[in-house]
Amino acid sequence: MLTQVLSFYCLSNPYTNTFISDTRFVLLVIATVLVAAGGYIINDYMDVKLDLVNKPLKVVVGQKISRRKTMLLHLLVNLFAIVCAWQVGKSVLLSVCLAAFFLWMYSAHFKRTFLWGNLLIALLSAFVVSINFVFDQSLNGVLVAAYSLFAFSTTLIREIIKDTEDMRGDSKFKCTTIPIVLGVRKTKTILTTLSIGLLITLIVFVGYYPANFQFYHTTSRGGLLMHMLLLVFIPILVLIYLIVVADTQSDFKRLSWVSKLIMLTGILSMCWWRI
Repeated sequence: MLTQVLSFYCLSNPYTNTFISDTRFVLLVIATVLVAAGGYIINDYMDVKLDLVNKPLKVVVGQKISRRKTMLLHLLVNLFAIVCAWQVGKSVLLSVCLAAFFLWMYSAHFKRTFLWGNLLIALLSAFVVSINFVFDQSLNGVLVAAYSLFAFSTTLIREIIKDTEDMRGDSKFKCTTIPIVLGVRKTKTILTTLSIGLLITLIVFVGYYPANFQFYHTTSRGGLLMHMLLLVFIPILVLIYLIVVADTQSDFKRLSWVSKLIMLTGILSMCWWRI
């Protein structure tokens, strides 16, 4: 929700009035949150056996809530999401329906497959930013594309890290995730390559685009550059180092937290475009 609200407000023209209290936008946020919640619910429903191995203390389905009630809750949450999206518009309704369908497909099949599950979740993460452009095409298309790509890239890296963290349990259920198929060493090479590619892309973008952007305050450009250097670029370098030296399950758990932090600080950099 934070990502969606920030991207809607901060990626609009800083000289225009954008109201996040607009009823249609509120319904859009509710629809997005609900469809995401539906995705988590069906994922927990489908992954009970896997979770009993990988994270037994966090299992809810079948322990605190029955499987039948879980499925009913999933259906109700998605239904409310569709109703809210219908109130916003046809294009948003179609987007939300597709998101709900692909989240179900991810949990039912793609999660256990080589790469496809990772790509699907990464695309759905980018969807949270890009659906705002579907809703309001007056948003800055370049910035929407840039942050959608950032969300996609960081989520893809984190999903592969999580698969590596859970590979011991996943292998017992014949999953074909990247670390199981290629091994930890090659997976680390992939993660390092993706992280370096993300860093280079960000440096090129931040080095070029802000120089041609009309900020509302002259100090915002410097604030953005400092934010990116200290809170995004350096943490990515730390992430790369930690990937190289990672060996145990706890190492990859730490990597997961670092990647999540980079996602947060990267998204918060949106604020400088509007300040």
